Amino acid sequence: MDREEALNRKFPTVYRGLDEREVREHLQAMQSEIDSRDEKIKQLEGMLDEKEENLNSFRTVETSINEAILTAQRAGDEAKRTAQARSEEIIRAADAERERIIDDALARARHISSQTEDMKRQSKIFRARFKMLVEAQLDLLQSDDWDYLLDFEKNQEHRVDDLEDKERNQE
Repeated sequence: MDREEALNRKFPTVYRGLDEREVREHLQAMQSEIDSRDEKIKQLEGMLDEKEENLNSFRTVETSINEAILTAQRAGDEAKRTAQARSEEIIRAADAERERIIDDALARARHISSQTEDMKRQSKIFRARFKMLVEAQLDLLQSDDWDYLLDFEKNQEHRVDDLEDKERNQE
């Protein structure tokens, strides 16, 4: 039954029956109450629809946020895996470089040590030869031959004189 039917309904009057005016007033009061409640129901249904829309919107946002969180987490995990792999690669490269540097340094140290030993040996040989040379020069300086060479001019003059005397004597 709608509002109009409730308002326009006719009641039969009977002897000692209901007072039509009171019934109509009562029905109008009821109709007003029903209208008021219908209006309230429409408002509540509108609010409910609005709340459901908000709820659906929040659910959509929640889903989007959850997806974004999962995507960010996956990206973070992937970045972590990539960084871990890169760090391991860097460590391996650094270890290899360290080994190469150590090997090069050891080879250079061996080469320098070998050169040092060779230079020591050559220095000993040079020293011995130089010592022999100096000793030979000293012996030469201390020999009588040196005195003879210094006195050579005098001896030469004496020899020339001696030869001349011999020639005269032979004549």
